Amino acid sequence: MDRIKGFIAMVWLMVTALFLRLKKGTWDDIIFEGKVTFEHWRDGVLLYTETGTNTFTTEGMAKLLNIMFHDISKAASHIWYVGIFKNNITPALADTGAKLGSGNAYGECQDADYDNPLTNRPAYTTEDTTTAVITNVNAKAHFVMNASITVYGAFLVDTAAKTSAAGTLMCAKRFGTPRAVIADDEIYVTYQITCTTS
Repeated sequence: MDRIKGFIAMVWLMVTALFLRLKKGTWDDIIFEGKVTFEHWRDGVLLYTETGTNTFTTEGMAKLLNIMFHDISKAASHIWYVGIFKNNITPALADTGAKLGSGNAYGECQDADYDNPLTNRPAYTTEDTTTAVITNVNAKAHFVMNASITVYGAFLVDTAAKTSAAGTLMCAKRFGTPRAVIADDEIYVTYQITCTTS
């Protein structure tokens, strides 16, 4: 019931904001853009790289707003983790953390798929920023593969365990070209999040 009330309140706020913008005749936006860079390495050779924009989920944006403008607290430490998935799925606005973990819709890669790091997803490690951009470019999420699979994309979530489907899915990206990997291939994922205003 609380989730339904929250959803209705969110829709009401969005409709109200749209009405006020139309009445005012201007669009004063805050826009978040996530760019994901994916690198596929084999035996020290870069086989493929691509950069593209991701999808921020409603669940993720709600968490961001609740931390910034409501009364939800955040741990002082980094709370986001990077994961990769092997199902042919296109991320959508309505996706939630329940689609992650072992055996769920995204087909998140587990220990049998990548064995470094074991058990947990690599942390999304950022640095303090004085600009409108934050990134993990100096500490890219690193995966050492353990199986011959196809990797379709990556995501940010706020729980560490690869098996967890209980966290908040902030955003996700399906790669333009899925990658067939083999054991000992390495994958690096860089997430850059930019905030702009008009």
